[in-house]
Amino acid sequence: MSIENSKLEHRADVRMDAASTEENMMARRFWTALAIAALAWAGAAAAASAQSAAAPAAAPSDPAGPPEDKSKRGTWSLTIENDIIAGTDRDYTNGGLLSYVGPGNDLPWIGRLAKSALEWTNDAQTWHMTYGIGQNMYTPEDIVSSTPDPNDRPYAGVLYGSIGLAADERHPDGDPRRLDVFALDIGIVGEASLAEPTQKLVHKIIGSERPRGWSEQLGTEVAFRALYERNWRASKKWDVPIIPLETDITPHIGLALGTLETYAAAGFSVRIGEDLSDDYGPSRVRPALASPGFFRDVDGFSYYLFAGAQTRYVARDLFVEGSTFRESAGVDLQPYQLDLQAGLAIQVGRTEIAISHIARSPQHDGQERWSRFGSINVRTRF
Repeated sequence: MSIENSKLEHRADVRMDAASTEENMMARRFWTALAIAALAWAGAAAAASAQSAAAPAAAPSDPAGPPEDKSKRGTWSLTIENDIIAGTDRDYTNGGLLSYVGPGNDLPWIGRLAKSALEWTNDAQTWHMTYGIGQNMYTPEDIVSSTPDPNDRPYAGVLYGSIGLAADERHPDGDPRRLDVFALDIGIVGEASLAEPTQKLVHKIIGSERPRGWSEQLGTEVAFRALYERNWRASKKWDVPIIPLETDITPHIGLALGTLETYAAAGFSVRIGEDLSDDYGPSRVRPALASPGFFRDVDGFSYYLFAGAQTRYVARDLFVEGSTFRESAGVDLQPYQLDLQAGLAIQVGRTEIAISHIARSPQHDGQERWSRFGSINVRTRF
């Protein structure tokens, strides 16, 4: 009997190894494609920066034509969030978002159509089209057990695309006044999200415990989230000897409706630094404090420190409560939630990198501790 059991266990191990190999191959293909896209993006940005730096400004009579119109540059942004900085692997454990914000008032037909339907909401002079592709993953606290704790959140992942419109309203002197963001996220939950092979591949690379409960992840379903956010910005320059400091404060409200998440949010962010860009801060993965990500070039070097808070009343969270249209694992939602964040951003020319530390209050009744994770955002214009 013991020999027969050993044979069965060996066959099970072989099947698990084969499945793991197939999952790793899927994840490698996915992340290799993203890596190639990121390298192409970085190469194009570097080439554009070098060309811009090397080329002298054209004189009005120069047959080569007028200087480049910097307002026609779009903004590429890459955001990676992970809880490795907290030494944990639970709850919201990883998120990635690659996004693009088009130049002001350079809208495709769908953007012009949406703008004509939304112009009554504000007096914005500039409208930006936004696009994104992202992946989020969520796990219970115990990832070693192959049988997830029924009193903890389920394994879940989503791979989604985003499209939106940002309306940038300015004061007469050109300073930012208000920003409205309208967006629609549509994604796939379940195995097709590739969250399982992605986490397993990353854990194999860094030598972490292999998560064993993904076979119990939420089932496949298409899910969506429609978003509206409004930001107000007030800024001030301080005459400080040697260092010309500037500050701004940006209160905001937000509303999300959908099968992914439904919530109402309110919060604020504060920045202090040198030569603040006339924008609304770095991008983040929602539902966190976020901005579309567009910004302006600076001559040389600038920096700022930032901090913020956002409170949310959450009526629906698929990643906590479980699948929308079928029976699944899930736990009771904690509706009142709070995010606190602080970080540093450094900008050189047309490229900025921002590093944030975030603390998030419990999202379900069985969660005893706050989640902590880090966020890195790199954005550039070309």
